[in-house]
Amino acid sequence: MVELTELRSTTLADGVETSLLDYIRRSELNPGDLLPKEEELAEQLKVSRHIVREGVSRLKSLGLVESRKRKGMILTRPNVFAGVSKLAEAKLFSDAECREFMQIRVYMELGMAETIFRRKTPENLEELRALAGRRGKPPALEEEIAFHSKLVSIGGNGTGGEFLKILTSAFTYVFGHGTGKNVTPFHIDLCDALEGDSWEVFHQTMKAHFAPYLKNQ
Repeated sequence: MVELTELRSTTLADGVETSLLDYIRRSELNPGDLLPKEEELAEQLKVSRHIVREGVSRLKSLGLVESRKRKGMILTRPNVFAGVSKLAEAKLFSDAECREFMQIRVYMELGMAETIFRRKTPENLEELRALAGRRGKPPALEEEIAFHSKLVSIGGNGTGGEFLKILTSAFTYVFGHGTGKNVTPFHIDLCDALEGDSWEVFHQTMKAHFAPYLKNQ
């Protein structure tokens, strides 16, 4: 049985968090597995149960641990971007940070272009066209997010899709400054290129579509 390491740091709550993460790693626990009870943690770490609760609460805020009635604490599968999502919803990112998030998002989609092209099907092309809107009409914020979320999902990257969802604050920034309303080719043009015979043409169309986001690079 894996033993927890006794804490010797003055930052006890930090030590509880670090020790538990190390315990989870060394024990090779999986989502759904039980963690030691509070009293066991307090005894092994030589701290009070109050300190244990504070350390555990940090893991709960990450979505890594949750308490179950009559079961105790169990390991869960965390949402990788949960913390960033909360910050985005609270509009705590600066304009510069929003621009950088947008750049990451653009590079991610451009890097997935060939995969998206290879994985396309008539069914998901039809769904994408339904989200594309008309040529010549700038998309609304919600339409922009829905269209590009669908593109990423065609590429088969679920984590990328989750990342895209947290970029609402970044999208809001670029739309507020007009960038998102002046993007051509339009979404429908991306659909036409995706339905074509060359992934390179699709990639170049995407680069042209994203050019306003990267004009300062």
